[in-house]
Amino acid sequence: MSLILWIALTMLISGCWDRNEINDYAFWIGTALDLSESGKLQKSAQVAVPANFKSTKGGGGSEQRANIVLTATGTSIVDLTQQIQDKLPRRVFLGQRRSIFIGEKLAKKGLVDIMDQFTRNTDTRMRTDIFVVNNGEGKDILKINSPFNQFSAIVAVDQDRFCRLGDTALRDVLLDVGRDGIRPSMPMVEISPNSEQEKHEIIEVKSVAIFNKDLQMVGKVSGRESLEMFWVKGVLKDQFLTEETEEGSISLYESNLKRSIRTEFKDNKLKAYVKLEGTGRVLENNTNTDISVTAERTPLERKLNEIKAKKVEATIKKMQLQYGQDVFGIGEEIHKEHPYRWKELRNSWDQIFPTVEVSVNVKLKIQNMGNIGKRIPGIGERT
Repeated sequence: MSLILWIALTMLISGCWDRNEINDYAFWIGTALDLSESGKLQKSAQVAVPANFKSTKGGGGSEQRANIVLTATGTSIVDLTQQIQDKLPRRVFLGQRRSIFIGEKLAKKGLVDIMDQFTRNTDTRMRTDIFVVNNGEGKDILKINSPFNQFSAIVAVDQDRFCRLGDTALRDVLLDVGRDGIRPSMPMVEISPNSEQEKHEIIEVKSVAIFNKDLQMVGKVSGRESLEMFWVKGVLKDQFLTEETEEGSISLYESNLKRSIRTEFKDNKLKAYVKLEGTGRVLENNTNTDISVTAERTPLERKLNEIKAKKVEATIKKMQLQYGQDVFGIGEEIHKEHPYRWKELRNSWDQIFPTVEVSVNVKLKIQNMGNIGKRIPGIGERT
């Protein structure tokens, strides 16, 4: 009886024989997709090396890398994944992948075939962030030894989140691809120049890649225009802004950013009315306006809103005339408001979008003025 009990207890604590232990997996942190010199597809993987991995408390950028970058060249994503698997003594695991980097050369050729594999592979996380590498290749980003994190694939995700350029995931791109009234866009990363004295390289996110309905990159915008683009699209939540007025410059932190779009058909012309709203906190006031006084603050708000509205209208016009791609989703608003008219427009939206008359109305309200209203007077201003 005691022997039977011992066997039963042994079976209970022995675990499952068909179960994969954590040590059997190779954790795939970042993916890069590029076009080789011969025109073939190239896939690179940033894989964690457990022996060299340290907690983030120790900081990144150690001499001993916590990851390796493996590259394969071929014709299909699946084949390349298998080639990378053949180079590893553990089974690849995509559940921890944080980002995908696409070389600009490949992005301009087109991404339809690549996206097909992502949609079919059940191991793909739809929340994986996706980027285009500005004037470079995706594998170069994976090889960066960042001082902020041991995995550059994670650094890019955090950088995008804090620079507020849309925080675009694979899911967002696929949703835009599946709709007729909007065209996809992706944040662009680049390696910032560094001097010989600097040991580490820095990743910057300050541009946005514009795609057509065939998922071919047709252009890019950067700086202020990229932020305005995402505000009109409805994904920008906050930003820092400095505007020049006749009296001087004023800097604000804008939050609670919202947008609404109304469309109408008038005199056989399609018109779109974009309304942008938000609240502002004054960070720097280099004008003589005392913003604590309503009678002075209100005209300043009106002036700032007029300046911003003109800039946003110029950005929209540039998208219409230079690229002809509706990355804002104006077509989707027409689809909601005029579903029957949209049936007539959907197949020729790329030709119609550049002709749409767009007007912008900005209503940014200054709600926080800091500890003082008027700026500190200079020596010449004192009485």
